[in-house]
Amino acid sequence: MIKKTKKDSKGAVLLIAILVSGVTLAVGFGVYNRTYKELLFASFWKQTQIAFSAADAGLECALYWDTNGGSPICFGSAISGWTPGTAGSFSAPVSSGCVSVIITKVGVSPSIVTTIESRGYNTCDATNLRRVERGLGVQY
Repeated sequence: MIKKTKKDSKGAVLLIAILVSGVTLAVGFGVYNRTYKELLFASFWKQTQIAFSAADAGLECALYWDTNGGSPICFGSAISGWTPGTAGSFSAPVSSGCVSVIITKVGVSPSIVTTIESRGYNTCDATNLRRVERGLGVQY
């Protein structure tokens, strides 16, 4: 019978330690990768909501002033380049993004069809690679 010594079992402990370390490292990397992707996804949806809110604000502003008339004031400043009741367009910064609105009118009075298209952006920088655009429209 062969008798095992302490010297023979040292390699087994090292092998088990390497295997456990490898599995732990793989699991840790997987958790990190999943967490990173979730953070990117959450950030994208936040930027999408900013762009959508900007589009909604621009649409509501144009709709209000087009139906009520007067000097349009949106987002705390006067809107230039568009007279309510007529076709035109305007762009304006909103609280955390930008909006671009196009108003078209087709037909003759009293059957004029008005279309308002509002495009909201999460940033005013058109060269930003992470710029998100969302659009809304209404026709009446």
